[in-house]
Amino acid sequence: MNLKPTKGLEQLAKQLDKELSGWLSALNLEPTTPADHYVPDVDAAYERLKAGMGRSSDVLLRKIQVPACGENVVLIACLDGMADTQMVDQDIIQRLMSTKSAPEAWDQTAITPVHISREKSWSKILQDLTAGNTLIFAPGLAFVWIVDTVKFNQRAIERPQTELSVRGTEEAFNEILLTQKNQIRRHLLTPTLQFHDIVVGRVQHTTVSVAYLEDVTNSALVDEAIKRLEAIKVDGVANSTTIAGIIRDHPLSIFPTMRSTERVDIVIWRLLEGAVAVLTEGDPFVLIAPSPLVDFYRTAMDYSSSWADSSFVRMIRFAGWILGMYLPALYLALADVNPNVLPTELFVVMQGSHAGLPFPPTVEMVLMILVIEILRESALRLPKVLSVTLGTVGAIVVGTAVVKAGLVDPQIIVIMTLTALSLFSTPVYELTGTWRVFGFLLLLGGAFLGILGVVVVTIGVLAVMMDMETFGTPYFAPWAPFRPRDWKDTIVRVPWTNFVTRWHSTRAQRVAWRTPVEVSGRPHLLKRRRSS
Repeated sequence: MNLKPTKGLEQLAKQLDKELSGWLSALNLEPTTPADHYVPDVDAAYERLKAGMGRSSDVLLRKIQVPACGENVVLIACLDGMADTQMVDQDIIQRLMSTKSAPEAWDQTAITPVHISREKSWSKILQDLTAGNTLIFAPGLAFVWIVDTVKFNQRAIERPQTELSVRGTEEAFNEILLTQKNQIRRHLLTPTLQFHDIVVGRVQHTTVSVAYLEDVTNSALVDEAIKRLEAIKVDGVANSTTIAGIIRDHPLSIFPTMRSTERVDIVIWRLLEGAVAVLTEGDPFVLIAPSPLVDFYRTAMDYSSSWADSSFVRMIRFAGWILGMYLPALYLALADVNPNVLPTELFVVMQGSHAGLPFPPTVEMVLMILVIEILRESALRLPKVLSVTLGTVGAIVVGTAVVKAGLVDPQIIVIMTLTALSLFSTPVYELTGTWRVFGFLLLLGGAFLGILGVVVVTIGVLAVMMDMETFGTPYFAPWAPFRPRDWKDTIVRVPWTNFVTRWHSTRAQRVAWRTPVEVSGRPHLLKRRRSS
């Protein structure tokens, strides 16, 4: 360190402070200013709080006489509604009024709540106050006691609303981060379950927690998730969707690379597979990473039903996806561009139904897509009873009216109805918008280039998905790269006795999921006992 000659201690102090700030800036740290240090003066602290946050009506400031402090007063500060005032009265004020211990030992003698800490920085002190903690300013102490008196006004644990299941657990997360942790902890009774908290937002200060199993999850995956969350530099985040949009891979892609769920059992299952879960204060939806495309088609009911039923339902979803994506595009391709591929009878039927109509099939298809989307958005914005009525009556009235008016071919009505019903089989909401965009691209390809256009769009989208990753995991796994051993839980779900290893895509530390029991010799056969 090169110091220039100075004439006084004041100039030396200024130069040291300047060089210290430079070092902290090089380390990407904020320099601590002298104004941020708490000075052991209760009256000055009272005036500072009164001139700042104390102007708000929900800030409670109270001075009390404590026998251990003589004639000096002790300042108690908390937020009405955020802090449990009954705990403040009984466990803090009442105990301090009768204690004779020195202020520096109050955490061991006078103050009864479990969580208590010390703080010397005003910025951290005010942040703890806004979080619902109670501040204790004692005379002569160079720090402030921070007592956890946070009162959680939370919504009760309810059934999932967006991911319904016929069988299985019916437990959804709520908005309180501590409750979310407890829900996961209650199902994973293992000391290896870890939570790493990160505060996001310069103004909002939202707490985000990364959950993982220490002996299962790859440490590189945990470090990458923590690194991306710590790199968020925003004033505040509205919900977990905002966080996912910032830390996800390929933020401009229409394909989601992080799954969000409100179901506890889904999070438990993915943690056991070696994934990480990102919990957000104030949002009941939990993010899961990595999330390849196949993970969006695995529901909670798949693991609470028999393997045959789950496999059949998954194949129905896959068939519904093919029907919803390719039926409109192939209809336009065969009706307008490649009619020579059709048999003569089908060609006559398709062309005859359009005779006398003012619009070509492409315009009719786009018109019906707009009508369906408008009805869907209207149903989402109305109350539940009215939305069901609107969806049913609107579809019947509009479908009948456009056919009788001679604007749309009845075949188009049938095709679009099947397409809309098929897309409703998508189990995760994040993919509904993705498939609508993909279906529209297929529609354009079929309208302009026919079957060739549908093939080109399909190959292009497949190439994009094969090039994508989600937290180091290939997005199109286990098909690209080709991993047949991971097919046991994709389009079909094999019996539980065939689940021996975890997914290789998560690169878990412990690959074995189940230890097979080897039975030697012939199994015992039950014999029917004859009655004498």
